[in-house]
Amino acid sequence: MKTGSIICLVIFVLAAFVSLMQLWFTWLPAKLFVQILITLGVLFVVVLEITLVKKEYIDDKKMKDSGYID
Repeated sequence: MKTGSIICLVIFVLAAFVSLMQLWFTWLPAKLFVQILITLGVLFVVVLEITLVKKEYIDDKKMKDSGYID
């Protein structure tokens, strides 16, 4: 969970940085800027989902091993 959280945080900060740079300096063409933001958004969601699914799987496995659930 820690690694996924760090990756999501890095992606979020990168998207914020790119957005602020675009707002103040217009250093990318509009189409490329939108493509980069959409890509970062999709990566964020994918990493977050993988992290949450992995955490749920590990938690369920621990509970099964401990005898809390069948």
